[in-house]
Amino acid sequence: MKSTFQTVQINLRVPNQIVVDLDDLARRELASRIDLARRILLEGIVQRKRELALRLYREGQVTKSRAAEIAGISLWEMMDLAEQAALPASYTLQEAVDDVRRLVALSANPAPAA
Repeated sequence: MKSTFQTVQINLRVPNQIVVDLDDLARRELASRIDLARRILLEGIVQRKRELALRLYREGQVTKSRAAEIAGISLWEMMDLAEQAALPASYTLQEAVDDVRRLVALSANPAPAA
């Protein structure tokens, strides 16, 4: 079964050197400029979401569980990410309560199988 998703066109103005670099990379990777630009954009968004989640967690604005949601990764992946970033491994009672609530909510509404 083919998944469908809506796409939106965006137009960006970038310095000429970016286009030169993009074309060079696309040629070396045997990809089209647009496919490579799309891939780089998606990878950048993933990275920025993880950086935001780590910053918010480091600042105490969100729990590790909430940070994982923001980053779009599992709690276990978030724990690994926090460890790699040398963030303190503290786990408060409130974080445990929040995690249990999220797990209960997830088990009540499981994601559909692909």
